[in-house]
Amino acid sequence: MATASWTRHHRAVLACWQDDYAGAAGLLEQACAAFRDGGPLDAAVECAVKLAVVHAYGGDAERAALLCREAEEVTGTHGESWLRGLALFAAALLARRSGDPRRAAAPARQAVRLMRPFQDWWDIAMCVEVIAWSSAGDPRRAARLLGVLHLLWESIGGTLSAAPFMREEHRRFEESVRAALSAADFARAFRSGAEATVDQALACVLDESAPVSGERAAGRGAPLTRREWQVADLVAEGLTNKQIAARLVIARRTAENHVERVLGKLGFTSRTQLAVWVRTRT
Repeated sequence: MATASWTRHHRAVLACWQDDYAGAAGLLEQACAAFRDGGPLDAAVECAVKLAVVHAYGGDAERAALLCREAEEVTGTHGESWLRGLALFAAALLARRSGDPRRAAAPARQAVRLMRPFQDWWDIAMCVEVIAWSSAGDPRRAARLLGVLHLLWESIGGTLSAAPFMREEHRRFEESVRAALSAADFARAFRSGAEATVDQALACVLDESAPVSGERAAGRGAPLTRREWQVADLVAEGLTNKQIAARLVIARRTAENHVERVLGKLGFTSRTQLAVWVRTRT
């Protein structure tokens, strides 16, 4: 059942990429139902969040909003940061599609903060896209954010200027920003984003006054959520990511994300360091 459900999920993502929102919605509804009946909770939530994105673009705003609220409640209860970030991205898209660009920026920024420790640059780039669209009233900042988007896509080896289903709006936005600035001003602002470090770029995205220090320096000693403590304990026991996923009844990718987030919070670079740290506190 799980294999068939993930197949539907992957087909739905492809359909969304091809602007077939009705087809994507049908496939994700089936996958969500199957995962809710017997699959891992995080898989059901991931499908529900992507279904919210599909409905936001497909026109069913009420259904999209309901799915976003449900996902935020579940992820809040279980301390799932990455999935909560995806839910906030969906909420940001919904606000944007509903004609409220300023309200879209806040959840998108919150999503970036949650996804950053996972280095999920693809989803972060999509959040930055929404934030950039919300800055149309400040063309120099908008041009700099277009440069940040270029930096992020390049960092993951992508050649896209935006996710396929966002590309047309990206094109219109970039044209409007170029029209509002001289060629030299646009190039200068774009270059300031494209040639920044990732920390500097995200500081711009998050409206921080100074570049943010690396996750390793900032994270040492940071408190862990209940779920992150569970994962840390299992790493200390010597379990692999696959075994952690089985023990906690979550998807392997979610387990991997949790491990990476815990390492980032504590400033560690290896599972051995984490295991030693856990044992000194038990």
